[in-house]
Amino acid sequence: MHVRLLAAMAATALTTTLAATLVAGPAVAADTRTLSGPATGDPNAYLTFVRCDALFGAPAATAPRSRINLGPYSAPLGRRSLGLVPSAPGSATGPYTSFDALTSLDASLSVAATRGSQGVSWVVTATPTSPRGTAWTGRAALSAPAGSWTTVASSAQTYEWTLVDLASGAVVGRADDATPAAFAAAHGDGPGFAVTGFGCDGRPFNLDAVRGAGTTFDFEGVQLRTSVAVHETDVRAGEKVTITGSVTDGAERLTGDPLVLQTRVGGGAWTSADAPVLADRDGVARATLELQETTEVRWHRPESQYADEGWSEAVTVTVTAPEDGTDGTDGTEPPEAPAAQ
Repeated sequence: MHVRLLAAMAATALTTTLAATLVAGPAVAADTRTLSGPATGDPNAYLTFVRCDALFGAPAATAPRSRINLGPYSAPLGRRSLGLVPSAPGSATGPYTSFDALTSLDASLSVAATRGSQGVSWVVTATPTSPRGTAWTGRAALSAPAGSWTTVASSAQTYEWTLVDLASGAVVGRADDATPAAFAAAHGDGPGFAVTGFGCDGRPFNLDAVRGAGTTFDFEGVQLRTSVAVHETDVRAGEKVTITGSVTDGAERLTGDPLVLQTRVGGGAWTSADAPVLADRDGVARATLELQETTEVRWHRPESQYADEGWSEAVTVTVTAPEDGTDGTDGTEPPEAPAAQ
């Protein structure tokens, strides 16, 4: 899919030369939204990827891999952030946001990278003085140091401005370097869009507190559900019981997360197994217990990079005495003592 642009530019060649979006979805109006993945569900503010050196021409930008994780450092919002791993240097990933006027550009992000990260911010706008079939493009090189989160506001950057023919991508004019507000004061205000991202050096980085089109996006963990099942809930002492567990996401897909079996007797404290149980190829964890008394069982899902910890419901396995009696004998009557002589 191509990057969606302003309706006024939809018929131009610009719509076929910008990079593909990571996600798409229906518009959602909100001031702050918590996301469990890269999809924003907002056509006016979403994640995309673009070339770092130019918006036009080949080669095309390349898509990164994405994942929700803890860190690095302390996230600006919540506990997690969106991690991005570029597939190669030369492409930047970050939020696209549209604006009705260049002076109202409201786009920012927080970025962190353990080895630092190089990025770029692009602004495209059509002003009242732009010749028909052209648009102004602004480019600003960005840098985020290692060691902490850095907040980058698109409106605060100084851009190199060029007037571009939208049909060919050729540069037909230039303007002095300026911030978006200063450029609008000199050349007139107009609608457009901005894309600000990182990863130009090919190094992994994380994004959080992404703001665009009036909404701030906070990336957090996915919601998971842990289930438990026992093949028998009434057994004799010494018999073995098989307990299965599974983890599913919001779409009811099995995730295969490892689980730790926990047991409790007589309403006491829960006791955890020594090691987690890995799911089989079907996404199901299995454990076998030999029980001597009535026991509650459940699964604990440890915290992961992309989800908080959780527990299944508890199931009680009722244990009764073995069929041969409760005294450990074979159940026969003991012999009578001999009569006194």
